[in-house]
Amino acid sequence: MDPNDRARGNAAGRAGGRSKGAGIRGPSSALTDYLQEIGVTEHFRERRRREAEERAAAEQGGQQGQQQGEQQQTNAEAGNADEEGTETENAEPDHEETQDVEEETADSALAADMQHAEDQAQEAGPSTVTVQIKAKGKGKRKKDEESDYEPEDEMTVRGGLNRSSARKGGRMHDCDMCGKRFLVRGEMPDQLLCAACRRSKDKASAADAASVARRARTVQKKPAARHKMRKTEGGLLEFEAELPTLQNLCVRAIARHLDQVDSFGEVSGPSLDRLNRIISKLRVLDAQTMRLFMGADRTSVTLYDCTRIDATGLRRISDECPMLERLDLQFCGRMDGASLLALAQGLPKLQHVRLDGAFLVRDTEWAAFFREAGGRLRSFSAAFAGFGPQAMRALVTHCVNIESLRLAECSDFDDDCLAMLAVPITEYEEAEQEAERKLRAETGKGKQAVGTVLSWQPLAQLRVLELQRPHKPMVCTTARRVVRALGAQLRVLDMSGFRDLDDGFMGDMGDHATSLQELALASCDSITGDAMAAFFARRNGFTRVDLGRCYMLTDNAVQELVRHSGATLRHLSLNSVDDSLTQNGLLALAGQMFEQCVGGKEPRLAEQTLGCVGLEVLDVSWVRSTTDNVLETVVSQCKRLASISVYGCGSVSAFAPVRPGLKYVGRECDTL
Repeated sequence: MDPNDRARGNAAGRAGGRSKGAGIRGPSSALTDYLQEIGVTEHFRERRRREAEERAAAEQGGQQGQQQGEQQQTNAEAGNADEEGTETENAEPDHEETQDVEEETADSALAADMQHAEDQAQEAGPSTVTVQIKAKGKGKRKKDEESDYEPEDEMTVRGGLNRSSARKGGRMHDCDMCGKRFLVRGEMPDQLLCAACRRSKDKASAADAASVARRARTVQKKPAARHKMRKTEGGLLEFEAELPTLQNLCVRAIARHLDQVDSFGEVSGPSLDRLNRIISKLRVLDAQTMRLFMGADRTSVTLYDCTRIDATGLRRISDECPMLERLDLQFCGRMDGASLLALAQGLPKLQHVRLDGAFLVRDTEWAAFFREAGGRLRSFSAAFAGFGPQAMRALVTHCVNIESLRLAECSDFDDDCLAMLAVPITEYEEAEQEAERKLRAETGKGKQAVGTVLSWQPLAQLRVLELQRPHKPMVCTTARRVVRALGAQLRVLDMSGFRDLDDGFMGDMGDHATSLQELALASCDSITGDAMAAFFARRNGFTRVDLGRCYMLTDNAVQELVRHSGATLRHLSLNSVDDSLTQNGLLALAGQMFEQCVGGKEPRLAEQTLGCVGLEVLDVSWVRSTTDNVLETVVSQCKRLASISVYGCGSVSAFAPVRPGLKYVGRECDTL
């Protein structure tokens, strides 16, 4: 027996039983219950057969069927039909459709779809998709008591097909997400989604976009890619001009894995120094890793960061490098007096010493070091140390062969220490130095300095004197005494930070400092521009001049410097000289000598010289008269110029002149 006939019989039996009021109900299948629930009753099937007969009559009648279709179309547009019927989720589209939808009448399309829906429902079982069909009516709605009414838009969203759908055309497709059947008109989209799935997808996309926006507000935005930067000696960030070489890359790799290295082997001096700098920058240099830079045959040792090396590790230098002649220890804050004296005693050939940051060493311990080192020392440099009168007196008395002396930021260095470099003029100075000379005579046996010295002797070999930024005030009279005593033999003089120096000091410099090649008077703001101009007019041959923060410097002083030292000048600093220096003074570097005209007229070009043709480093930071046009003139004349510092020069833009080998330091457009 056909399952359809059985279902029809059961439905008819139940209907008859209910009509007679019987309370007994026989067994029924799941399909029968399902068809009853979705509204497929005997009344529905009778209507379907009647519509099939009418369709057949329409096909046979020809013109009569066409007229009947037009009448049915008019009734459908009136909207007087109820929606009822079902279609299962797994129902498949009719692939044998051979006629266009527009050629069929609304009743023909409706009957074909309902016949196919019933056949597929009996095979596939229950479904979750309910399709509302708009029924045919004649001016009034017919609503079955077991079906639900929904508007046509909702019907279309839920994947149904009604008479209007048949007339408008389209094809049935399965949803790619949920599998439901729905009508598609127009162009085929990339992804077939029903209306419900499309709404769900849009909501999910909106939620994802909101979540991404919240994370973007809370999480720090990744910085944009920039050029690789490097930090220079002065703490300035600059662009790397070229790619690192293979040798540099290998050196960096070794520095990162220093704990796995036993020995460097045959490494050249420059590569070893570069490796030392990288290791010091990474702060991995300690008492264990410092042995990689030691050796019995080493004559020079430089450690750029001794922060993690204790006093015991520093004493080991004399044991591992007995032939050492040059010792450079920076940031050696853990060095004490005992370790310093051990170095002097264990290194008999030590001649050059640089100790920066040895603030634990006291004044008396420095004096003991100089008494032990004696005449061996050729150069000595100390910064940020407790270097005081006793140490200075011992240095002047015992280290008579010293050639270079550098003392920077020494807390105990005062005017009495400065006076020890000059001829004693008071009984107190004579008595103090005589006591030290007697001590030298007593301990000088076998120390190169032999015999009794009863009178003061100048440091006859001294060529470099750098006394930078003392913490205590200095008297200009004492500085003038030093210039008179040592000025003729000095090649380098750095008295930066001596704020009491005046025009009289510059006069003595012009009289006695006849061999100077490098001069640094930064922050000596009591010297006038006229005194500077008079001094540079009398002396020539300078290679390095630092006049930063000499606020009374004028255009005339710069012009005199260029006239007499322009051919030899290599390094010039005019940092913060902004009060009296104008563009005319800067143009003097290019050889253009302007002079002021009487009556407030514009200055005129009085002389054209070669300018600073050998200039390599120029610092015009915070000189606001520096502009792109001025730099273009200077750069075009100074062919060897390699570095220009322009911090605080707002008029220097990205259009400043450039050329291969020239770099700008501190330009605003490079850092913003």
